[in-house]
This record gives sequence, C-alpha cells and structure tokens, in this order.
Amino acid sequence: MNIEDFVCTAPSTASILGLNQCMSEVDVPAPIDYYFKRSREIIGYGTSDRLNEFTTLGGLLLLGLISSAEGYFRSVLSITLDVCPISRNVAAEKQINLGGVLWHGKDEFRRSAFEHMSFASSKEIKSATKGYLGFEMKDSVFSSVLQDYDVVCHLRHGLIHNAGILPGRNAVQMNIKSYSKSVEICIDFSFLQSAAASIDSLVVTFNRALFSYLCNRWATSWRSRADWEPNNEKKKFMQIWNAFFCKSELKHRQNKRIITAASCMKKLKLEYNL
Repeated sequence: MNIEDFVCTAPSTASILGLNQCMSEVDVPAPIDYYFKRSREIIGYGTSDRLNEFTTLGGLLLLGLISSAEGYFRSVLSITLDVCPISRNVAAEKQINLGGVLWHGKDEFRRSAFEHMSFASSKEIKSATKGYLGFEMKDSVFSSVLQDYDVVCHLRHGLIHNAGILPGRNAVQMNIKSYSKSVEICIDFSFLQSAAASIDSLVVTFNRALFSYLCNRWATSWRSRADWEPNNEKKKFMQIWNAFFCKSELKHRQNKRIITAASCMKKLKLEYNL
C-alpha cells in the first residue's frame, strides 16, 4: 500500500470519447430571438418540484441563463461591427484572436473579436460596447438592470470557480452578512425566476437602446460618410432591423400589424426630416 492510498483510491483509467458527437450545426436567428429560445428552455426545465428534489440544479440553470446573456452580447456586438461603419472605425485598432479567425473563416471572422472576453459583469459589458462600438451605456437607462446583473454574476463566480461556495470578495460586494461557517449558494425556484427576469430586463433594454442608437446613426452620421450610397438606404436599414427585431415576440404583441420594418423606417424619416 502506497502512502497516497491512505487518502483515497486511485482513479480509473479514462479518456474523453465522442467529442465530435457533441457538436451540431444550427441556424442562429437574431441574437434576441436566440437568447429567448435558450433562456426559455432553461427556465422551463427549472420547475419547483425539480429544484426541490435536486438542490444543485438551480445553480446550474442560473449558469445557463447567464451564458445565454453572454452569448447574446457576443452575437449582437459582432453583428453591429458588420453592420455599422462607425463601429468598425472605433474597433479598427483592436486585436482579435487568430484562432477564431482561422476557424470562423473570412465571412464570420468578426465573431472572434469577442471570444476572448467575458461578459459576466457590468464593467466588462460597458467597456466592450464603448471600446468597440462607441456606444455608451448611460446610467439613466442601465444603472438598475446592471446592478441586478452584477448580483447574479457574483453568484456565478462562486458556482463556477468555488464549487458553489460563496467567495468572500463576492459576498462583500453583494453586502451579504458574515457567517461563522462557509456559505453554500442555494438557488431556489423563486430566486431563479427573479434572476431570469432581471437578466431579461438587461438584454431587452440593451437590444432596444442599441437599435435606437444605430437607427440614429443611419439617419445622421452614416449619410455624411464618403461611402454612403443613397440607393442603399433601405438595404442598410434592413441590416439593422434584422439584427435586432424580435420575431418570437411579435405574435404576442398588440397592434402587430403595424410593427413592420417599413413603418419603423417611415417614422425615422419623419423624425429626422429625411
């Protein structure tokens, strides 16, 4: 018997198998639609009975919700670089991951611009949008939703990096009272629902604000550029519309008959006297 055998048994010989079977090609819709698809699948699985039976399930589902939000931000920022010439100017001197460029190819290389980033804090989201798009997330619009997002991301840190035990640094930043023992993060049904609603609020608020911001650029600063072609006015607007319009929500909205790209472009032209 070896010395190390006293503490635990030796591991069995194992290796990862079937990696390629874990991959599946998908057609990804607009970032907001894909976010809602993923987040609704996750929250739908987290029933009260399941969370009561499996106490660690709530934390895993919370991680999935945050991952869905991070995926939204990566996708919508990369699409904005493709659509907006001013954003491309802002990001022109940024470095990107060569591996991402090689794997995505020339048509999708923009996706690699954000693969090295985490979007698991308000600071990181604000830095990326300002540094790559020139879009400033104003406190008057985003302060409350970003504060709530930071809370769930502090919990995320403990769930991912500390086996579900709340780290002291994150506890202090959330104003959690001190305990005499270690504190396990336990996500119940009620908290999971409220966290999902808070993440929804951030994503939807951002989607609306950035859409409006790009529409302003389309109506003003894009038109003063040397590469602006008046005949492509509608085409350029449709690129913005398709990147931000939420198709999955339309069937539940009132007055959906008038919620069209043509109606939106008409309103923009009236507001900006085009």
